[in-house]
Amino acid sequence: MSGNIYHIIHFKPGVERWEMSVGYEKLVQKLIHSGRFRIDGGEDKLNFARLYIPNLDISMTFSHREIHEPALVKKTKEAIAEQLSGSISGRVLGSKTQFYLDTLVDEIKKYAQPTAEEEMQLARLVVQAAHPAVIELALLDRVEIFLSYSQNIGDVLDVQTWQSAGSNSGMQSLKGQEKAVFISCGGNPLRENKDPKAEYGDGRPAIARILIIGGQEIGHYSDIMRDATTGQQVPSRYSADIYGTNAKKEVKLGRIKDIKRGNLIMQKFADIGLRQLLQSEKVMKFYREVNRGGFVVFLEFLKLHTKRIILVFKARKMGLHKIFNKFGGERYPALMLEAMCEDMLFNLAPKADVYSSKNKDVEEAIACIEALARVPQQANKWGHYLAKVFMKDLYTTYYEKIIPGCINAYEALSGQKFVFDRKRIGRSLFEKIKALLKK
Repeated sequence: MSGNIYHIIHFKPGVERWEMSVGYEKLVQKLIHSGRFRIDGGEDKLNFARLYIPNLDISMTFSHREIHEPALVKKTKEAIAEQLSGSISGRVLGSKTQFYLDTLVDEIKKYAQPTAEEEMQLARLVVQAAHPAVIELALLDRVEIFLSYSQNIGDVLDVQTWQSAGSNSGMQSLKGQEKAVFISCGGNPLRENKDPKAEYGDGRPAIARILIIGGQEIGHYSDIMRDATTGQQVPSRYSADIYGTNAKKEVKLGRIKDIKRGNLIMQKFADIGLRQLLQSEKVMKFYREVNRGGFVVFLEFLKLHTKRIILVFKARKMGLHKIFNKFGGERYPALMLEAMCEDMLFNLAPKADVYSSKNKDVEEAIACIEALARVPQQANKWGHYLAKVFMKDLYTTYYEKIIPGCINAYEALSGQKFVFDRKRIGRSLFEKIKALLKK
């Protein structure tokens, strides 16, 4: 079985303002002006600086906005002073706080800053990785959101964290005040990739990684339970206990049922000829890649389409046609179907050394934590219909328990009703004329 797929998403996310919904664009503005968005754009382009004081065990990051914008500088100084207050007091605390702020100003001068347009475009991609209620809650919770163009998140971590988690593609930290989400995308998402089939690097592959890794890591953040009245975090998860030692019964059973359901669907497709169609698609794909023609290729072409028609007919009789039809526009739908099935099953039972434990209860708890957080990732990747089919029980838990829980927490903490405007912004007349002239 293959590992996690990172280069496929089922929708085209907006990058420009006119491509966004009104609600998501408002979230973009909130994220930008919060100063909590940290960008490592490679090529010495960095919009945050780290305050590292090893003897006081202090490691904090602040964005260019938090260091320079008056409204945010006040909060930055308060955050620094709070960390210093354990060992410094009185007038010295004020002078030391200003000294470290000046240090941050000098540090960030060493790097080029992403343009305002780049910052906005990247923020648009990040907010689309999760349900808007989770983004609203994260902003209210002052979660730091890190985005790195690197293949892993090591470039945006401190030395201590890098040693243990730097090779990861994404990570979330929810310890005490350290609420942060880390996302790597392996390339410049705003630069075109010359290879339309590329699975890594700039352009669409990097965009897909933001939506997929972001969906998973923000999914972990949303998994933390909240008090129904105050909206404050409580020491528990929807998926397991807070320490990750025991899975919640509903999620544990749901994950087992989803795995069985996924395997059954794969077996049903195998029974109606998927393996035979896969073989024909692989042969046809090879012929096309080597530019081979002739009567032999024509016969293979006829065989392929005959097998496809038979499979579609049998799939309809078994109620599987909606699944197969999701790949009807693909050149090789059987290969995509197989990749989707394997990817779904992998994310229901993710494999990695860090997920292993001699204690089977712990191992099960970790598997449940990971699988539940990957529901929004899979919805971003394959669409909500397929995520709901293959992760039915976990999908229900996520969208009928976790998301309402996040909405309730946001409303309790903000004192406002959660409202999200899904109306598309669209282009103004001026933007339409500008686009035509550009063409």
